[in-house]
Amino acid sequence: MKNVRLLLLSALFLLLLNEPIISIVSDAELIGGIPVLYLYVLLVWALLIGMLAYVIHRSSLPDNSLSDDE
Repeated sequence: MKNVRLLLLSALFLLLLNEPIISIVSDAELIGGIPVLYLYVLLVWALLIGMLAYVIHRSSLPDNSLSDDE
């Protein structure tokens, strides 16, 4: 099950960082002096790291022996 979750996360973030989605936020607008595109990519990247850490940490807990994660 962990492998399926990691594969789904990879597919989700591949879509979020793909050109059609990025072109939506690639305006010349600034938020706090930072371009919106830079903020979007940084937030998506940070979210990816957080979600990957959560999935990996959750699957490595010793109480997880009754689930079918593998």
